[in-house]
Amino acid sequence: MTDYVWISTNVYGGLPGGAVLGGHDSDQDPIYVGRAYHNGEMLPAKVVPNKQQAYVAWGGQEISKHDFEVLTGDHFSWVPASGGEVPPFALRVGQTADGEALFVGRGYFQGSLTPGKVHPSHQCLYIPYGGEEHRLEAYEVLVQPEVWVSSSSGRGIVPGTVVGGHDCDGSQIFVGRAYHEGDMLPAKVIPSKGCAYVPYGGGEVVKHDYELLAGYGYGWVHDSHGNVPGNAVLAGRTSDGEPLFIGRAHHHGSLTPGKIHQSHHCLYIPFGGEEVRLDHYEVLVKA
Repeated sequence: MTDYVWISTNVYGGLPGGAVLGGHDSDQDPIYVGRAYHNGEMLPAKVVPNKQQAYVAWGGQEISKHDFEVLTGDHFSWVPASGGEVPPFALRVGQTADGEALFVGRGYFQGSLTPGKVHPSHQCLYIPYGGEEHRLEAYEVLVQPEVWVSSSSGRGIVPGTVVGGHDCDGSQIFVGRAYHEGDMLPAKVIPSKGCAYVPYGGGEVVKHDYELLAGYGYGWVHDSHGNVPGNAVLAGRTSDGEPLFIGRAHHHGSLTPGKIHQSHHCLYIPFGGEEVRLDHYEVLVKA
């Protein structure tokens, strides 16, 4: 899932709504995430609206750009990394002239928190600052935390897959979703059993085709009786369009994820061949 857009603008244009904050200048002016072309390369950029400036790091220099794009959207996180590494689901922003992927990173430098380009083959982050291109070994990388990975892709349990709980025998359970009878349903995925399960029509239904939720910036909060907070993760819908959210609860020694069905005022979990109704639960939220 992607929920972001690059908006074309220039140094005299207004900052678009939903612009992604990247950090701050040494005088505390906010810096936003952008990108711009330079010498045949699409490069991450720092956009400083209060100064009507945007800059990229290239060839040892901090280069001013008049025209650029600003990243807009929600549900981003910054994940620590170093040495040119990027975590799973890092946001690819551009590429070098010879096709190497570049990612958005940020690092602290002389009182600023400045975004720039993670250049994996150079094993570092480069930031534009004070007229120069500065190399940083440790940094944070911008990631889009909500990604659904198909089980048929062969990727299996990738780094960052969201843990949902554990079965009564101690097996780890991951958060997933699957189609059944026209509904997209939250699912419990148990790799040791090679399948997923959804609650439907009073039963626990086995699914061999499903998606796993992967990413960063998630948490669990307590709720009950079909209620969910505003930042709850939307996982699917019923065939008539009602949204379904991801919940989990303790049951017979397990901590099992399932579907929060608001009009039914409860959480349903798949367990022991049945669809089990629970009034009190935790909700998966975007932190």
